Amino acid sequence: MLELLRGIPSSSDPIDCRAVAHDLWPRRFLERREELPVALPARVFWPRDDDDVIAIVKAARVERRSLVPFGAGSGVCAGISPASTAWVLDVKRLDRILELDKERRCVIVQAGIIGDRFERALNARGFTLGHFPSSIYISTVGGWVVTRSAGQLSSRYGKIEDMVLAVWGVDGRGEPIYAAVDDPQTGVGALQLLTGSEGSFCVVTRVMLRVQPLASHRFLRGVSFKDLSTGLSAMRSLLVAGEAPSVLRLYDPLDSALAGAPVGVDEPMRIAAPGISRAGLEDSGPGEGDSEEPTLFDSLVRRVEELAVFSRPRATRMIVGEILGRPGIANAILDRFDGKPRLVVGIEGDAAELETRAPRILNALKAQGATDLGDAPGTRWLAHRHRVSYRMSKAFAVGGWVDTCEVACGWEQVASLHKAVREALRDTAVVLCHFSHAYLDGCSLYFTFAGGGSVGSGSRSALSRYDLCWERALTTIRRHGAVVAHHHGVGRSKVKALRYAPGHKALLDELKRKLDPDHILNPGVLGLE
Repeated sequence: MLELLRGIPSSSDPIDCRAVAHDLWPRRFLERREELPVALPARVFWPRDDDDVIAIVKAARVERRSLVPFGAGSGVCAGISPASTAWVLDVKRLDRILELDKERRCVIVQAGIIGDRFERALNARGFTLGHFPSSIYISTVGGWVVTRSAGQLSSRYGKIEDMVLAVWGVDGRGEPIYAAVDDPQTGVGALQLLTGSEGSFCVVTRVMLRVQPLASHRFLRGVSFKDLSTGLSAMRSLLVAGEAPSVLRLYDPLDSALAGAPVGVDEPMRIAAPGISRAGLEDSGPGEGDSEEPTLFDSLVRRVEELAVFSRPRATRMIVGEILGRPGIANAILDRFDGKPRLVVGIEGDAAELETRAPRILNALKAQGATDLGDAPGTRWLAHRHRVSYRMSKAFAVGGWVDTCEVACGWEQVASLHKAVREALRDTAVVLCHFSHAYLDGCSLYFTFAGGGSVGSGSRSALSRYDLCWERALTTIRRHGAVVAHHHGVGRSKVKALRYAPGHKALLDELKRKLDPDHILNPGVLGLE
């Protein structure tokens, strides 16, 4: 069968296959550190157009091989985990913008284009998608669509499913598939079933997305609150008032303390150019020195050195690695941090609009008990807004681990869920949280877990601690009725925590059988049969 695919670029070289063998699920890196075997797919293909994809899918069906679509591999939920007999279909050569309709404000783009490159191309034409995930440099447009991704500005622009107008792809039979909001044979229902399907129903090749004109100016400000409930109430009040800021991010007391003690300032409001929804405003490289925002690992190092009689940086870092393996001690150290919840709020538009809106928003926050921190928190957030994706290696290097868990719930459950997760994991991991992607009816809680452990497979090992952390977290999240995947997707890591409404699972299983009768497309995700 490979003879029929000879004209399509492909490779079975172990180096090429290793590059697509898994995504960035942190557990995979613990496995690599333990030198556990890695399953490499049998072959990786790089299709150049839809016809190539059709040919590959049909060949995989004849060969009875599972076929795993691959974008940039930046997922963190084990959405990419091919078996040793599988083929991987890497779509990154499908990387062109096919059409931009300025009047209808929509764009047709191939699924394999990297997010930052796509956004820069839109900016050059005076538009923005308004979608800025932290992984924008290392994720594809198709990956955003199939995981129902959320960007940092979703409070204004919505999540990716709010932007998708049409999807083109190839199903598991090797047949073209299409769904669009304005197509009478498919409509919104079919489109939403393909959006978030994680490669289980089809290989997405093209999408049509709604775009927006670029804003000319921005206003970013930081404020702090006496406690978390006051900050959450202030966030909600802005949305109820109809403000819909582009940025609305509240950091819990520990996360705020790690950023440094807040200092109230009396400085005039500053309207700056350009808007927030533009590529390239950030400085998201590795970063060093005082300009670098401290990570959880950095802050633990600093606090241990403060408590020590003398400082030996290399030794201190190893000590912190050991402390992460004893989260009770780490939490006791961090309990001494005195932080007040900190909110970053940002809006964008033309200068005249912001001159009116900015003081109104700041005064509304002060009426809720906020202390003005000036421009610095917002300026720092903008400069580092995509850096988090590259800054976990320090913890892994000393035997620790870091992971993130994003959930969503209604406003009434937010505070209690935050408290419950922290309490459930107190002897398992250090837990930070920020609240973002806020909407009128609720918001996302973005937890960061950090821990450690010994080598091997015992109960005190890093792998066992990692698994226990996730088990306790997901159990707590389900008990509170929260959604377990707001914007990272489900993959394989969260399957056990899924809750399908009666009949919905049967519907999805039937759809899988119709579109992928041989079950070759990314088997194992979403808990489908």
